[in-house]
Amino acid sequence: MKKLKLRPFLIVFFALMVIQFVIVFIDVQLTKSKSDLTSITNPIIAIFSLPISGIHRSLPFYVHESLYIRAVYWVVNLFIQSAVVYLVILGLQRVRRKLKKLK
Repeated sequence: MKKLKLRPFLIVFFALMVIQFVIVFIDVQLTKSKSDLTSITNPIIAIFSLPISGIHRSLPFYVHESLYIRAVYWVVNLFIQSAVVYLVILGLQRVRRKLKKLK
């Protein structure tokens, strides 16, 4: 079995972290200004919170806990999402290599 590399996983992890932080920040600002654009950001946030929101709907972003606990939920959610995305990327690369060998 091939070893998994840490650097590509961390790239995926931090890319997802930045994207999610920006979208949640935009959603908070739109909510404060009472904009109708929250109808766009809310479904995006629901998609980003998918793995851990199966436990409770408000996880990981809107839980009524301390900031530390929110950060822990978010990092756990990011870890799960990053692992899935990284494994999908590895699988696609493997399929691509096998298709090139067949040609």
